[in-house]
Amino acid sequence: MFRINPVKTQLLFIAFLMTASLQAQEVIQVISPKGEPVPFATFLPEKGKGMVADASGKSSLTKSDWGKIRISAVGYESFWFEPTGKDTIYQIRLKESLQEMDEVVVTGNFEPQSARNSVYQVRALDQKEIEQRAPIVLQDVLNTQVGIRFSQDNAIGSSNMELLGMSGQNVKILIDGVPMVGRQGTSNEININQIDVNQIERIEIVEGPMSVVYGADALAGVINIITKKGTENKWTATAKIQEETVGDSYEPITGHGNHQRSISASGAVKAWNFGLGFSQNEFGGWKGDYTGRQYQWLPRDQNFVNGKIGWAGDRLSLDYQLDYLNETIISYGAEAPLEILDQHFVTDRWMHRLLGQWEISDQWALNWQGGLTDYSRDSETWVTNVRTGEHYLSSAAGAQSSISYQGYSWRTMANWNISPKFKLQPGVDLNIEKGSGERISDNDGMQDFAVFLTGEWSPSAAIQVRPGLRKASNSLYDAPGIIPSLNTKFRLSEHLDLRLAYAKGFRAPSIRELYFDFFDASHSIQGNPDLKAETSDSFNGSFNWFPQLKGELQTSSVLGFFYNDVQDRIAYGQDPENIQITTLFNVENYRTTGLTLNQTFRFKSLESSLGFSYIGRYNQISEQIEETLSMVWTPEITSNSSYQVQPWGLSVNLFYKYTGALPGYQTVVDGENISAQEVKLDGYHWMDFTLGKTVWKNLQINVGVKNLLNITQINSTATGGDAHGGGSSRPIGYGRSYFLGLTYQFKK
Repeated sequence: MFRINPVKTQLLFIAFLMTASLQAQEVIQVISPKGEPVPFATFLPEKGKGMVADASGKSSLTKSDWGKIRISAVGYESFWFEPTGKDTIYQIRLKESLQEMDEVVVTGNFEPQSARNSVYQVRALDQKEIEQRAPIVLQDVLNTQVGIRFSQDNAIGSSNMELLGMSGQNVKILIDGVPMVGRQGTSNEININQIDVNQIERIEIVEGPMSVVYGADALAGVINIITKKGTENKWTATAKIQEETVGDSYEPITGHGNHQRSISASGAVKAWNFGLGFSQNEFGGWKGDYTGRQYQWLPRDQNFVNGKIGWAGDRLSLDYQLDYLNETIISYGAEAPLEILDQHFVTDRWMHRLLGQWEISDQWALNWQGGLTDYSRDSETWVTNVRTGEHYLSSAAGAQSSISYQGYSWRTMANWNISPKFKLQPGVDLNIEKGSGERISDNDGMQDFAVFLTGEWSPSAAIQVRPGLRKASNSLYDAPGIIPSLNTKFRLSEHLDLRLAYAKGFRAPSIRELYFDFFDASHSIQGNPDLKAETSDSFNGSFNWFPQLKGELQTSSVLGFFYNDVQDRIAYGQDPENIQITTLFNVENYRTTGLTLNQTFRFKSLESSLGFSYIGRYNQISEQIEETLSMVWTPEITSNSSYQVQPWGLSVNLFYKYTGALPGYQTVVDGENISAQEVKLDGYHWMDFTLGKTVWKNLQINVGVKNLLNITQINSTATGGDAHGGGSSRPIGYGRSYFLGLTYQFKK
């Protein structure tokens, strides 16, 4: 009699399932051109959820009906692969690609992707390049980037930035996608040196208006500062100390010189990640040509504290981050027989950020970025009694003042993958700002609400079209109507891409411009609550060329061009009802245009980039005096190189920039005759040289020279100027400086 043994049947059934599973399982291994494993490659199938390979470059497929799979990895060209189901192991050999090296970008995109695949022209500075600069402040990283120009306001200890001929008020500064708040209010002329460089993982620079996605003040472009995150199942602790001379002055640890100290730790436990850090910058100031108690570059102390916690599940991730800044800048007064007056500029900033992503399905995802910032800046006048040594706050009228801003922002975006060729991204944007202080008149703050819609259509692998629309409503001014944009990318050949874009941009008047009133012995400034938003029509484009060369030489070229036409530009002028008062008007039109060229090379252990820009700025005086040029032009040349001396593991780095002379015109009044006088701000050369080496596996040593050419100031033939920047010279640097930095990193 035939009997069925239940135990044997179960064992046979389990064995059958295991065999079937093994037969259905397919393994893909990604290797380099030399046959070495490519760790952590990304697999994005047409159907189903993506995966990441392990450290050996392998990943297992649980089903073979996914269709084509796009395999990509940093430093390699993407590859489309379709499993046949006939094999159990597939080996994919990727080609090296210079243009995708360390250029996975997120700003403005639906999902992280290589810079070449993005419809925007994005420049990315990775952590390696940032560390090679051995920066104390963020300006040290950006000052040799093409198209970026800095000016110093030493009277109040701030640094102002210009991008492609547009002022810093038109550049949106983001931290992890959240707008910053500074002395002028939300995203208006942010002092980037109030950002902790030790917490930066990479920097993404998007040139051209991004007003549809990021709203007001993104007229010239966006700089997104992306902070470091914890690594899965790893714990790290980093301690850093860096000592620099300031010109010829230096004292160890504290006092004269530049002193930086930082300690941070991060880690992850299963789905949770954590981070905590503290940084301190002490700048002892630089006297320059001054004597006595006064300094040409003011002493500055900065303290940064940051903390973060995050959780990531299969489809939902949340991150909370907190940053705190305390900065004190001291302006010492001149010697006096009885009382000496000093000024302290004290900044406190608390910035909360909440980031999240929810993958509702393979077609739907929600992203949100929220920020809450409490910013205050106090101007304190201190009195020192020469005879008694007593030190106290002045009680004179106007001697003490405070400005505070509370900014709240929230942006939610839905990513809808309708098909592999068509995506939509609807979103809402809410911004609330309140400003108060002795020099800010009473106001109800500013509330801004906007909805926007962008989409990306790829009718073929060679064409990407991304239109966008934004509609905003503001409580203080008439917001522009529908804000449109259109970005396109065409792959003209395997090695040549063309990007063309048009966008309407706008910059909202800040709380400071609307309500700031400042009257003392040398100032008569009044805000204008009736200001309109600046608007612009902007066109830009670029050719990206990635030739495939034989041998070990790799190169890429980016030729860009742009044109910005700004209407209702906000500018200072005399109040017609009282010529003794300076106020703001929507009176000026402005234009910038030009071209940029970025060329990168890589040969064996040498990486190098060359940059050139030629930027024209509108001459406002040409509207009154036709004999003057309507546009004035200035060139820039950059060269950044890094060479790895392989036997010693030594990194040799040279950073150079020539900032060309900036011409212009000013009016000259002689009785009833008005004429134009040509003026010029001199050009200058800047060079930094650094060496880096890792010893004992965990200790990184950096030494070098900053401002190698010993630049301190440049001459200007202009007369007059604003209260903080006029005169016949402009400050640029504080002389040649030498530094030594030690960074110890512990990993577990």
